[in-house]
Amino acid sequence: MRHRDEPTLERERELGRIEAALDSATAGEGRVVVIEGRAGIGKTRLLQETHALAKGRGFGRVRAFGDALEGAMAWGVVRQLVEPSISRHDRENLGGPAVAALRALDVAAGDPSEAELARTLHALWWVAVDFSSVRPLLMTVDDAHWADPSSLRFLVYLSRRIADLPIVLVVATRPPTGNTGPLVLLSLSRQAERVLPKALSPEALAELMAARGVLPAWAVVTSLHEASGGNPFLARVLVDELDALGLPLDTGATATEIEKLGPSAVFRTVLGRLPDDAVSLAGAIAILGTGGDPWQAGALAKLDVAGLSAAAEALISAHVLTTDGDQLVFVHPVVREAVLTGLGPIARAALHGGAAKALCAAKAPADRVAAHLAQAPRGTLPGSAGILREAAASLLSAGDPRTAAAHLRRAVEESPDDAALRAELGHALLRTGEAVEARRQLLVAADGVPDAELVAAAASATTVVDGPEAAVTELREAIAARPGGPRDPGRMHLEARLAVIRSFLPHHRRTASDHLSAYASLSGGTPDERTLLGLLAQMGRYEVRPADEVAATASRALANGAYFEDATGSIDVMVGWVVAMLALISADGIDEAGWEIERARQRVREHGSPVEFAMVANAALFLDWRLGDLSVMEAEAEGALAAIGAEEPSPQVIAMRATATHFLSYAALERGDLEGAAEVLARFDGDHGDGPSMMPTMWLHEPRALIALAVGNPVLARTQAFLQRDEMRAVGVDPPTIPWRVPAVRAALQLGESDHALQLAEEQVIIARKWGTTTEIGAALRLLAHADGDRRLDLLTESVGVLERSPARLHLARSLVDLGEATRGTDARAPLNRGIELAAECGSAVLRTRAAAALEALGDRPRRTALADPSSLTASERRVADLAASGRANREIAQELFVTPKAVENHLRRIYTKLGIAGRRGLARAEFRMRERRRRT
Repeated sequence: MRHRDEPTLERERELGRIEAALDSATAGEGRVVVIEGRAGIGKTRLLQETHALAKGRGFGRVRAFGDALEGAMAWGVVRQLVEPSISRHDRENLGGPAVAALRALDVAAGDPSEAELARTLHALWWVAVDFSSVRPLLMTVDDAHWADPSSLRFLVYLSRRIADLPIVLVVATRPPTGNTGPLVLLSLSRQAERVLPKALSPEALAELMAARGVLPAWAVVTSLHEASGGNPFLARVLVDELDALGLPLDTGATATEIEKLGPSAVFRTVLGRLPDDAVSLAGAIAILGTGGDPWQAGALAKLDVAGLSAAAEALISAHVLTTDGDQLVFVHPVVREAVLTGLGPIARAALHGGAAKALCAAKAPADRVAAHLAQAPRGTLPGSAGILREAAASLLSAGDPRTAAAHLRRAVEESPDDAALRAELGHALLRTGEAVEARRQLLVAADGVPDAELVAAAASATTVVDGPEAAVTELREAIAARPGGPRDPGRMHLEARLAVIRSFLPHHRRTASDHLSAYASLSGGTPDERTLLGLLAQMGRYEVRPADEVAATASRALANGAYFEDATGSIDVMVGWVVAMLALISADGIDEAGWEIERARQRVREHGSPVEFAMVANAALFLDWRLGDLSVMEAEAEGALAAIGAEEPSPQVIAMRATATHFLSYAALERGDLEGAAEVLARFDGDHGDGPSMMPTMWLHEPRALIALAVGNPVLARTQAFLQRDEMRAVGVDPPTIPWRVPAVRAALQLGESDHALQLAEEQVIIARKWGTTTEIGAALRLLAHADGDRRLDLLTESVGVLERSPARLHLARSLVDLGEATRGTDARAPLNRGIELAAECGSAVLRTRAAAALEALGDRPRRTALADPSSLTASERRVADLAASGRANREIAQELFVTPKAVENHLRRIYTKLGIAGRRGLARAEFRMRERRRRT
């Protein structure tokens, strides 16, 4: 083993890269370093050197170690990182999500969903933010290949958000066994750097041996290098064995003896020389794992106090164990693995059984007991199924369905007639992707407990195994065979699942529509009723049913906030809430939508994840667009993209990014920033250009067409508009709120195709009147006025009259400006002046400039108050400025906007510079002046 005075050899390059990471964090930019190499190559030594370097720089330091046994215990590594620091921290310094994170580590959430896990991960991220708020922080994890999956997910989550934090995360691991998994994702983080320690050279091994006071013979050095492969740990093991055998290092003849030795043989020889009690204690400690109590290990090895003391001393003297505080630990994981291998499977199982009994008697947490029960003989404990079940629930909440499923499999073996237990196993297997076995377990459970929820879950597994068509058939048969009336709760649950699955099958749209129409009279009193009503509202929007009817359906689905409460447990259900909100807003249900969004915001602020924040923002930005509040809409879109910028690109996340991108490009176009609009769209295409087609990605053709029109390319504009038309028609939808005809009409007019333009515009009016909202009718009349020159003035006058009754101020401003441009003489002044004021309120620089030019052509000078706010703040900067001026601290602003405190600091620094103020006091005065200016406008 390593002696204290042995130097760190040939690691200058690796330490240089670690020092660079520490320097980066000192400057405020976090980094991730992944030290990857085989056992014994020196990863732990590099971590020790890293801690010394960080201490010299004044860093806070936390560390954790992976353990093969604790890999089955939820949040094991995170606990090691967090809990010692919490004892040193005043808990009052931790606020908001950080406190929730600490609770989440102690109590398995009642809702083991991905949404709940996302909230916990975000809350743990805030713990890291708080720990690094006073000074830079070093976090190290050794033997990460043995870390529990939930902790690894947190490390990946942190790595994607570390850039704005003064944190260095250093993870030491053996090479991953495949090309996927959290350790691979860690290495792929933008802030990550892989460090691959190389084998030591013969010269380095000679220096290592010389540090023991002997100048080795070169033949011994080369033989040692060949036997160890330049692995520092294995070389030290061989040198220790040579010392134990009395073979001198400075004699060439020793080289021939080295050739007879090997690491495995050395370990067997070392253990073979030890007393039986010492070997038993080594086995017990190996079974109990990191953090095991020495007294428990002694009891497991059946040693009295004197025997335990003697055995421990023998193991320490033989360099098998060392002390770490009041614990006995192996000098290296390789030694522990050798001890476990020497035990054999039967002895290992027996020791695990003994450990489970001892830990259960000591009332240890269920996950610690279950880790042993899973490897112990069946029947070890009378209540083992319950313990395994409790541990599985904790693991599911922590995002480790694979270990949870293994525990539940063992629990089913212990209690094969427990249908509810099989159902839990089926749900866990769904989370692991083992859909075939999940379906089998769920159907067996459903035979024992005729539960519609189990049949519905089995259908979800069928969707994965045999496709959604097979799942539809399965559900229809289950519904037909189910006793009870059409409103039986179990039947309703199956009907809701059938509707959800059909919503992903475009060719089922008509059948799905007929199916959903049967539930138009539901009150929305249960989650299943709300799901059916939400999908019906979405269908009504796409099929252009009367807007009043769709609004009423969406309102019953939302049920005064109840649907959002249903949705907070599931990202999939949250999607249903969003589409119901979009249907309500499209139907001009503005007041109710605003109330729903504010309620949802408050819920997300208190207990939400970045994905949930972005989903609420998606609904909010659509409402802002409908109202014509471009600056707020832009801030919502930027906030949504920032919040989910580091999320995995699931279909839901891609849909949210597409929606935010769509409206962000609108905002840029209204500012006249064509380059900015194109850049936003190009960024999305670069990330998701080859992703699946879905409704939000179809919408992106429209802003692309608008950009093409703005740069004088009507052919490209028409192509993009028709692409959107074709994709929407392929799924049987053509709602007026997704108006591909607007750029198509303008392109046709520029290409001289006036008849085609008129035809398309008239179609838009027909669809808008069928929908029935003043917003869509007024906008369609304005479009028709462009195509029908003979009736232009009358159509624009009608458009303005209709839009006066609409909440859509930007649409009204456009029609007013068009009317002013079409009107001759002094009669043009009134609509132009009103249009320019509304354009300024909405934040449309393009429309405001057009109106100002029309007024100047009449000899008028636009009122200065109607011009743009002179502040150059961006939408995100305005939002931060408003929150800061209201008295919120940087940390509170960061929590509300789901960004880092550093991002808030950067925003404020730019805000102060742009407004020419020194700090928050000046900000309050500047905000007052800007609000007054907006009020006068």
